Amino acid sequence: MDKPITTLINSIVTLLTEAYAGPPDPNATWFIDNEANSGILGQLETVSAVEASTSVDNKGEPGTTIASHTEHLRWSLANANAAMRGEPYNPNWGESWELLQADSEAWDRLRNSLRSEFNTMSQVLKSQTDLEGDYLLGVLALVPHAAYHLGTIRQMIERIRE
Repeated sequence: MDKPITTLINSIVTLLTEAYAGPPDPNATWFIDNEANSGILGQLETVSAVEASTSVDNKGEPGTTIASHTEHLRWSLANANAAMRGEPYNPNWGESWELLQADSEAWDRLRNSLRSEFNTMSQVLKSQTDLEGDYLLGVLALVPHAAYHLGTIRQMIERIRE
């Protein structure tokens, strides 16, 4: 029988995988659509650099973009991965929102980097035998954080393509 922490970590990986990569089993999703590519990474594959750099803010000022949400997610996973390696935690979340636009090459690099940070997080979590305190809370927070941004990105895609 698995230890409770192993069950918890496997559950977190399953939910993060659903949010980022899409449902591992389309017949048994927990919170997203049953279609392939319905996770963050799949949604971003359909977005061009121009679309990713387009603000949906109707106030005439630069607002957040799909690129900025993508960088924010990449930054948060990179920060969590670094903390799990024992590096200092970076509390400056404001810097995660600095990117607003990306050309085609930068957009491809950003999406690949997000995928890489997600894969790293999944592997790191699968290798854990114990998570305590802030590490556990931080890893748990990654799930609703990803779900929130998935919903926001999907809405932004719809608004840009109207």
